[in-house]
Amino acid sequence: MFSKKKSNDSELNAFLGVGTEYRGKLDFVGAVRIDGQFEGEISTEGDLILGRKATVTGTINVGRLTSCGRIRGDVTVKERTVLEKTSVLEGSLSTPVLVVEQGAVLEGAISMTKAAETVRPKVVSADFGAKGQGGGSTPLTVARTGSDDLG
Repeated sequence: MFSKKKSNDSELNAFLGVGTEYRGKLDFVGAVRIDGQFEGEISTEGDLILGRKATVTGTINVGRLTSCGRIRGDVTVKERTVLEKTSVLEGSLSTPVLVVEQGAVLEGAISMTKAAETVRPKVVSADFGAKGQGGGSTPLTVARTGSDDLG
């Protein structure tokens, strides 16, 4: 019925409105929305949201990016990038997850790599020998896969 607010990471912590121009370095926690012009470096573990009138020139290194605006420069996103239909990105993009709506423009180098995770190799083994046959008490091992708990 009533939904609880998500953690503070989803709250909008700062807003640069239409007509605002900012040059420099922007480091923040949580979420920031830009609808104006920004030139420089943006860095956060949180969310960067760019409105339709936003223009960002420079280096972006964020946790999550949602863009309806224009970006010129190098972009690194740790979790997920969403380029909505009015978005234009000119430059390099590195992200593990990329969503591009029809109409968005993406010009430049794209690198999609998975986030660092431990990958267990799949192991398949079988013992179809005579052990366990003929009513003996030794159990017969049929197959093990990588999804089995090898503990």
